[in-house]
Amino acid sequence: MVKSKNLETQAYLYIKEKIETRQWLPKTHITEQDLSQELGISRTPIRRAFLRLQKEDVLEIIPHKGASIQEQAVDNKGFQDRLGFIEMILNNYLHQIQIREIAFEVSELEHYIKSLSNLTGKQQEKEFYAMETKYWQEFVRYAKNTYNVALFMDTLRSLNHQKNEEIQDVLSESRELKVKYLTQLTKYLAESQYAYARKEIRILLNQISLAIIQGI
Repeated sequence: MVKSKNLETQAYLYIKEKIETRQWLPKTHITEQDLSQELGISRTPIRRAFLRLQKEDVLEIIPHKGASIQEQAVDNKGFQDRLGFIEMILNNYLHQIQIREIAFEVSELEHYIKSLSNLTGKQQEKEFYAMETKYWQEFVRYAKNTYNVALFMDTLRSLNHQKNEEIQDVLSESRELKVKYLTQLTKYLAESQYAYARKEIRILLNQISLAIIQGI
């Protein structure tokens, strides 16, 4: 019994470390069989570890198929930290665009803005976030550093889909605000006004940050 419990704890800690260190991202699919081979233990303690992690909302067990890693809730400080990271990445990106004297093609961004403006109603959060993701993917298409782009997109996804209900409510209520600032941001890009574009991003993120702190 003690050995079995130790093996369960071993599997539990191994899975949790992989998730917390972002080696396994949300929506990653894991199986008892793969972990059994990887850890050199039987599937039974792994199954028990899965159940513990499901109770903690870390995993979602899919019968006969393994488990899927869930997006984790962040607290207000974690949210603020992520906003700061996004601002740093986007500011650096726009600075590089300015140095390279790129004429930003904004027709796709304008298309996404139009779609976003029609997705601010109730029960349209998922569609809005999916379209917002497309907007930002297009926004960073001139980036040379694909690693920074991947980090940025992962951070954006973690904000839009994490499980803190208070933050979810604020983000939902902030959709019209986002459309307003993204519209102006796109206009600045069309005019190659990159300094103003950076300022617009800073204002948008500050507005969202303030809304999180105060509540809407």
